Amino acid sequence: MKTKLVLAFLGCFGLLARGQDTAVSEALKQLDVDRGIVCVAGASPDFVLELAKTSELQVLALTGEDDRPLFEAAEAAGLLGSRIFVNRVRDGRIPLAENVADGLILVDVMSDLIEAAEAERVLRPRGRAWRKGEIWLTKAVPEGYDEWTHPFHGPDNNPQSKDRFAQGRFRTQFIAEPKFSPMPEQTVIGGGRIYKAMGHIAHKANQNENLNTLLCINAYNGTILWKRPLPEGFMIHRSTMIATEDALYLGDDQSCKVIDGRTGKVRQELTVTPDISDGPVWKWMAMRNGVLYALVGNQEVKVETMKSVRRGLGHWPWDMWKGHDYADPELSFGYGRTVVAIDLKTGKRLWHYRDTEFLDARTMAMNGKGQIFCYAPEKCLVSLDATTGVLKWRNSSPELLAALGPNAKAQHYITGYATTCYLKCDNDRLYFAGPQREQMVVASAEDGRVLWTHETGNLQLVLREDGIWAAGPQKTVGRKLAYDTGSILEEFPARRACTRATGGIDSIFYRASGGTVRVLTGTNTAQHIAPMRPPCQDGVLISNGHLYWGPWMCGCQLSLYGNIGLAPRTLPGEAEDIPDPKAAFATAREGREPSGLVSLGADAKDWAQYQGNPSRSSV
Repeated sequence: MKTKLVLAFLGCFGLLARGQDTAVSEALKQLDVDRGIVCVAGASPDFVLELAKTSELQVLALTGEDDRPLFEAAEAAGLLGSRIFVNRVRDGRIPLAENVADGLILVDVMSDLIEAAEAERVLRPRGRAWRKGEIWLTKAVPEGYDEWTHPFHGPDNNPQSKDRFAQGRFRTQFIAEPKFSPMPEQTVIGGGRIYKAMGHIAHKANQNENLNTLLCINAYNGTILWKRPLPEGFMIHRSTMIATEDALYLGDDQSCKVIDGRTGKVRQELTVTPDISDGPVWKWMAMRNGVLYALVGNQEVKVETMKSVRRGLGHWPWDMWKGHDYADPELSFGYGRTVVAIDLKTGKRLWHYRDTEFLDARTMAMNGKGQIFCYAPEKCLVSLDATTGVLKWRNSSPELLAALGPNAKAQHYITGYATTCYLKCDNDRLYFAGPQREQMVVASAEDGRVLWTHETGNLQLVLREDGIWAAGPQKTVGRKLAYDTGSILEEFPARRACTRATGGIDSIFYRASGGTVRVLTGTNTAQHIAPMRPPCQDGVLISNGHLYWGPWMCGCQLSLYGNIGLAPRTLPGEAEDIPDPKAAFATAREGREPSGLVSLGADAKDWAQYQGNPSRSSV
């Protein structure tokens, strides 16, 4: 009899355990997430432990008043404070900031305590809430978000975001890994994912682990979703990365790989055939309306992976590294003679254009009127029809070529990188400026004729509705220029060194001597964001209602280290700040303060937190 009872008990226990496993498995399947941050409210300790053990999630487990069993179970499993964090639900509020959670699981009584508005507050866009065995809601992507889908935001190479949420005052959203990156670095953002390609040069030993590495990062909480190696020998600092809603298009020296955003696996490869191209190398890419455009061609100089044995931090040496002199167009990074258009739905080639000259990928751009622009240095400027591939015009006039002149060497801490793009465009004009340029040249999109020039060529341009914001080189000034004449409308502080400028809806950002300059364009006033200094090739990226810095690549000790995201403190249309966490979340000590405490005499002038106040103004 005892044996039967024991067997019956064990059988029931097994059914409960299998039921627990099934519930966890079903929740994970429906949430479609296995890395990131998930909040679980009202679940048993066994459910929470199983969730952590069968995934790579960070789990915030919320309980009612009795949280001891969950604390003890997580601690016994060695997961407390590393994979599992325990807190309580108070007044129906989840102790997380906005847009942080990848998923929300509500069990038992908690299903009715948390309202939809609170669930949507903590979920990041596209995140799901699971309740009573099924998906309860999915958070929509807010209208007004913009994405940084190409290395310079879009096919026109203008690093100006249209994101309506990334404005006003900001707060820290996340500080995450990796802390350091080798050079160069290239980033695109799409579908709530940040794709970072890290290059071949480590100036410090702390950068070695990410040499030739591609990372996919959650754009809302900084979680590394996956990583994969990049082919050695290929210079990544070029426009051959495009992010879409569900994939990354990544060109290299063999093909354009379509990498699944969810898994990091290659699901398709696009190649070009020898009958139209000098080789298989992808030099430049752009995407619009379901068509992939590319410059393809011959094999190039192979860069050498440079590991470092230098420990610690400090400065690093500039050099004319292999291939950066662009000595031979037939071998230089990004030079090719074939432009191709591919229908992404069918994979079929729509057209190709073959030029007699080698076109420089650093000057490939596409405007909103369907014109593709290409420049063969000291030879000609070309415009193609993006729909047909037909040559619209070709300008090799002495006036244009004299104005453009030869490319300078660059590769200096004041000028910047020789590999940097130096052509931007809009529907009316082409703008030549960058580290290689002796003077800025503006040409007509209609026929390539010179419209005007500006005496300084080493400018980081942001094209805005009110003018051309040109961040000038070190020890000069920045200038806002008129589109039609190039006349100086306003001046603003100069940038420091090589980092590019980028633009948000109310600001432009670039590097200062010890942090980031934010110029508020409406008033032409500068703010200093002290903690973070923009990485060299990326600058400050604006996407998904956030600002992004990092990881840090210089050897200089002038920035917080890590992959860092800031979120707006106010949302469009709101007059008040998002509630401060101290006001929004009750603490565990609420109502339990012991009597007889003596005040320490806090004063408004006390330096009570990092850099003085929540805005980190250091004032």
